Amino acid sequence: MIKTLEAFKQSAFLGIVVYEGPSKIDGKPIVAIANKIDGRSRNAKTGAMVQTWIMRSDIAPHHAVKTGDDKSVCGDCPLRPLNNGESVCYVKTFQAPLSVYNAYHNRRYARPGVDFDAALIPAIFAGLSVRFGSYGDPYAVPVKFWSPMAKRAANWTGYSHQWRKAGKTLATLCMASADNADDVVKANAKGWRTFRVRKSNAPKLANEFVCPASKEGGTKTNCAACGLCAGNSIIAKNPVIMDHGSRKARL
Repeated sequence: MIKTLEAFKQSAFLGIVVYEGPSKIDGKPIVAIANKIDGRSRNAKTGAMVQTWIMRSDIAPHHAVKTGDDKSVCGDCPLRPLNNGESVCYVKTFQAPLSVYNAYHNRRYARPGVDFDAALIPAIFAGLSVRFGSYGDPYAVPVKFWSPMAKRAANWTGYSHQWRKAGKTLATLCMASADNADDVVKANAKGWRTFRVRKSNAPKLANEFVCPASKEGGTKTNCAACGLCAGNSIIAKNPVIMDHGSRKARL
């Protein structure tokens, strides 16, 4: 078992398994995996962030979205393909999520308590920017598994469509994903900050600001540098971004 941070960094693992167990959404088996810990993420909008992938552990993600088994990690998100909404999730599950899924089944991700000492987790993420839920809703994973990652991280982002049922602990880490102004009001009343995707004809609310990493915000920064989508750990208004067309990719 790897017991030092230096040894972990020198290992051949691609990242770590954050959680393996039942989904908080429907009890089905899921896994949460963190990779790009070396800061090599090439996502221009987010910048260099640790990526985390939440998916069924027994069903490949590109199959799960077709059968509806993605509910285990996406819950009632209106962007799920099976919901046939005006907009759909931007994640192409046959690309990065499938690659992560295959690597997981090939034992390329270290398991805490098996391959390395779980006490190393805060040190592994110290000073890094972390993205909770590159795919999947962080709510599906018990929040106690996210907290050690955030403990010494430089900053993080997280978004949840499950804010109506989630507790206040998750609200300290994640933004409530809001689909309209009414969601903003209701989520704020429950103690959540929000991230809203608005239609072009929908006005920005008084307690919102345009996401500075968006096109309409002038792409002034990226998520890693901004750090304002970190739930209630940050005192700030609520970011809003434009939905630039029906059934197009969106954050």
